Amino acid sequence: MNAATLTALVDRWRPETHAFHLKAGEMTPTLQVVSMILGLPIQSEPLCMNTTSNGWRQQMEGLFGMAPPEPEDKKKDRAPAGAPFLWIRTHFGTFPPEANRDTIKTYTRVYLWYMLSRTLFADSGGKLAH
Repeated sequence: MNAATLTALVDRWRPETHAFHLKAGEMTPTLQVVSMILGLPIQSEPLCMNTTSNGWRQQMEGLFGMAPPEPEDKKKDRAPAGAPFLWIRTHFGTFPPEANRDTIKTYTRVYLWYMLSRTLFADSGGKLAH
């Protein structure tokens, strides 16, 4: 990995337009480019869960072994669905040194979900990973 090139690209990224601003013009990563970089298939089953359903916490427990707690104020008409980034960093921010293969897979899955929801699919509030 070329650190100078990576730094130059980071300096030219504009989150407002989700594009790199280069001398030749704007460059936006396509779905195919993201697929090649991350090694994720474009046509297959989705790697995410539906957070609009009532069972998304159970799905998270199945994938990650835990889920964020239920909100204390259940009287709210519209509570956002998704895990707070602070909760993700608190529970998965430090990789355990004695991790087995399943733990490595779980932490990798959480890291990819975190990175994708923070960069490619960020929400307007910036506090939840949907």
